[in-house]
Amino acid sequence: MKSFANLCLAPEKRSAARNFSSDGDGTMDFRNASFPSRRNVLQMLPAVGIATLSLAAFSAAPAHARTSAADFAVELGGKVIALARSNASDARLKRQFLNLLTRSADIRAVARFALGKYRRRMPKELMPEYYRLVLDYIAGLFVWYRKDLAAQDIRAVKQHTRGAWTTVETRLVFDDGKTSPVLWRIYTGGGPLRVGDLNIRGIWLSLRMRDKFVSILNKSGGDFDALLNYLRENAA
Repeated sequence: MKSFANLCLAPEKRSAARNFSSDGDGTMDFRNASFPSRRNVLQMLPAVGIATLSLAAFSAAPAHARTSAADFAVELGGKVIALARSNASDARLKRQFLNLLTRSADIRAVARFALGKYRRRMPKELMPEYYRLVLDYIAGLFVWYRKDLAAQDIRAVKQHTRGAWTTVETRLVFDDGKTSPVLWRIYTGGGPLRVGDLNIRGIWLSLRMRDKFVSILNKSGGDFDALLNYLRENAA
């Protein structure tokens, strides 16, 4: 499989009402976002209303605000970068990526999608091993392409929500100043945020996997043992 890894917030002095832009279809652009200081905000408020407004704002805010999709993508991307830049051995790095993927990604959804037209044909007794092998397979890809992921920083650019899914566009910033776009498809329909897909330079990981897995199944006449054997060999 070819590398899927071949695969800012530039603050401007704008009013609080212009911290981000929206094109009206659910897309939020963070590139020109600016956040006024606490002092400036207080200066904008009538003195007589400061105490009342402050009390209302704090009482209305939830004790544990839900993390935004953009924040989630940047935080997760930062963890990927930190692992990729570490000096860990491949074996240890794979274990770390396995742990990160288990906690942050919807591996089962990706695995089911990757079966394409064969999704409903895989025997139920094979599914547990298939899910485990797909997790190993993806973690192995992250290890194999660690240099491509070893950026210096990650920055959110914009996000677009459609239904229960939000696509966040970020950019990896490397030591030499070059950047690489990375898109995160995140489930935001309720419950914990989970990554459902990853796009680096126009290539969605789930689509690349589906093309490969379906090709194997087509050539084998729908023999799932052929797919499992491929995953065992390439997930090691």
